[in-house]
Amino acid sequence: MCEDCTGAVCRERKAQGRMIKECDFYGIRAVVLSNDKMQVRILPGKGADIYQILLLPEKVTLLYNQEENLPCYQERNLYQERLQHYSQDNIGGWQDVVPGYGRYGNTVISEKPVGIAATVGWKVMWEGEAEDAEEVCLSVDIPDFPLHLTKWIGLNEEGLYVKEQIRNDGTDEAAVTWTQHSAFGGNFLAPEVAVIYPGEKILLSSLYASHGGCIEEYVKPIKAVSMPDGTVYDMTRMRPQMDDGQLVFTMKAEEGCFGMFHEKEKVGFRMKWEKEIFPYIRCWYRNDPQGYALAVEPCNYYYSSFADTDRDDMYLHLKPGEAKDTTVLLEIVREG
Repeated sequence: MCEDCTGAVCRERKAQGRMIKECDFYGIRAVVLSNDKMQVRILPGKGADIYQILLLPEKVTLLYNQEENLPCYQERNLYQERLQHYSQDNIGGWQDVVPGYGRYGNTVISEKPVGIAATVGWKVMWEGEAEDAEEVCLSVDIPDFPLHLTKWIGLNEEGLYVKEQIRNDGTDEAAVTWTQHSAFGGNFLAPEVAVIYPGEKILLSSLYASHGGCIEEYVKPIKAVSMPDGTVYDMTRMRPQMDDGQLVFTMKAEEGCFGMFHEKEKVGFRMKWEKEIFPYIRCWYRNDPQGYALAVEPCNYYYSSFADTDRDDMYLHLKPGEAKDTTVLLEIVREG
């Protein structure tokens, strides 16, 4: 058993400073990709989540994890029985939340963003010769909704890339919300972290969904956000760790890019995506005794309720047999 595993299954392939390892992680099928700049742990056995991003040689962990929930997966097989929704027994990281809300024929997903893709096990396929492989290919047929997803996750000199295709294998049109639920934390997140958003105004979407009224009352400048503790704060910087609760807000993306940079450690990242696929971001701020995180999630809808999303038709529409391709990049940024 190696340091990356929690079980007996471990196979690795090395070539020219790169490594791909297949292993067992708390009963979950896992793949570890690494080069001299980054190590990434992917969990095909749990929604093909990207569980960990480790910057090397600093050993900076970028993603927020809830490790206390990992033992819940020791006796669970998501290839045989899926979770109820993507956040059940949440272990953090970066999930594909699709379909969140959705419509297909008489099937309507409306209660909450279910994110079926993150509730099941995915197949693993290797591209090219094993000894030369630089990426892993994963695929899944979504149960109860006729979508087929394929994604290629790999490393290059700039950082991490995720290439993905979503295809409607049904006979009717499919309409879905789609979110790249990337939650950041780890030993990277700190008050010294500056956050570069793709816009200047936010919608306090969860408050609007629960209280209603005039939507303009919930639109605030990103530099003057009403926080859960009643104070007003500039969200372009992380707050120190305290107990001020959680906040969900959304933003129309003026460009498909955002970043975080640790000004003391001189390291950070820039995340890029195609605005045509993900024209908004959803943000989840958490700062309480149970966690310290900022999730910035490229997505295709603005609201926090099915009724508003459905009314404004904020879906990705796929005709029968139609496929859409997209790529998300996470580039490492260093200074000094």
